[in-house]
Amino acid sequence: MDKKLVLSACNFLIPELTQVINSGNYSDVQLISFSANCALNSIDKNMLSDITSKSVSDIDVIVCGNRCLSKEIVENQNFSNVQFVKFEQCFELIINSETIYHFAKQGCYIVTNGWLRNLKRNIQHWGFDRETARSFFQESMKSILLLDTKIPGDYTQNLAELSDYMGLPYEIIPVGLSHCEKYIDNLVINWRRENEKKILSRKLSLISKQNADYKLIFDQLEILVLKTNEAEIVQIAFTLINILFAPSKITYKPYSNNQNETIDFKSFIINYELNSENTFAIEINHSQETLGIFEVKGIQFPQFKAQYEEMGNVISQIFGMAMANARKYSELEHSKLIISDRESELQKSTIQLSELIATKDKFFSIIAHDLKGPIGNYKIFSEMLYHEYDDFSEEERRSFLSHLKDSSNSIYKLLENLLEWSKLQSDNTILVSQEFNLNKIVNSIFKLLKLSIDNKKITFINNLQKDINLTTDPNFL
Repeated sequence: MDKKLVLSACNFLIPELTQVINSGNYSDVQLISFSANCALNSIDKNMLSDITSKSVSDIDVIVCGNRCLSKEIVENQNFSNVQFVKFEQCFELIINSETIYHFAKQGCYIVTNGWLRNLKRNIQHWGFDRETARSFFQESMKSILLLDTKIPGDYTQNLAELSDYMGLPYEIIPVGLSHCEKYIDNLVINWRRENEKKILSRKLSLISKQNADYKLIFDQLEILVLKTNEAEIVQIAFTLINILFAPSKITYKPYSNNQNETIDFKSFIINYELNSENTFAIEINHSQETLGIFEVKGIQFPQFKAQYEEMGNVISQIFGMAMANARKYSELEHSKLIISDRESELQKSTIQLSELIATKDKFFSIIAHDLKGPIGNYKIFSEMLYHEYDDFSEEERRSFLSHLKDSSNSIYKLLENLLEWSKLQSDNTILVSQEFNLNKIVNSIFKLLKLSIDNKKITFINNLQKDINLTTDPNFL
């Protein structure tokens, strides 16, 4: 869900703010008003609580005000998603502060169309009768000044009533809403910019975590090559699963070899509610044979269950080969085969594991090389946006964001290739033939390599005929 901004101000300013928000590009902004209470020098705490209750994960709140935002209110609010903007004068939203102070020194009582819209309530709030009001205001004021913001409606009658009530002449200065539009635009742009920074940071963090998780899994290969005891391999798997998924409980059930016992491993997380959403199984397979099943219960972050299951496929392949090797070793020991035969069988299994490691190293070298380009681009453009955002035009920013999008798509596609490779290493992968156009696959590879091609200024040309169709499994190809 896209994040929203709740902009809150007193009802004196809401009419002008409503006009600005409705006429601009602010689909992600919502207005909420609170009752003006300038005389008390503080916004009502219950009212503030109602406004800040909007502060949830997908909503930020900015509260604008003047005397109503006391130091106590600003410093004691407990919501991280709430920001307070305090003006010297509330009408700074309508016109610059220097102009406001200039008219104030001349003895002008300043009002706006939005203020006049609430005239009866304001007069009632003052509590003066007509004679007292005239005596009070004429003592310190010389005239009434209307900053005409040009919002819809006729406010001349209300202005005349206010003039009669205060006993002061009035004048009108047309100011419009250009100042207010610039102020709100700047406020919203800064909020959007900070929001974009957080999104980019989360994406980069997720990519780094995925790389770290898969490196942790593949690092186990070097340990498993030397293991010939299945119990030790299972214990390593327990430790790895616990680190990756932080579950409340892991259960392992081996198959074949007359092993029917079930091994339980309790992790450090306890009393975690179990349900189908945070439980999944990892089948350990090798050569179309199921060697055992790990049941992972009470994962800490069920929203990442899909990613966990993908990692489970890689764990299945790696530990499947290791367990198969350990069982072969056990069978050879049990049958008292000739030493040479035993070493020959073990050598074959060891060679298979060594070949897988070599393939893994080569493949990871390619993936690391291919990831370097898009991740480098991602880092460069995100840093440029972060440090020099205001120096670029909107078109340049969109261009940078387009590059960021292309880089993230390339990174995602390369990681998909990594998962596809891990599946192809399994002996039980089924070939699924279908008819497809060869050019589409070639063009998809061109697109994946586009960033590297552009950076190195290399020209690739596809000379294939457009009507070449093949019938095979495109993933194997």
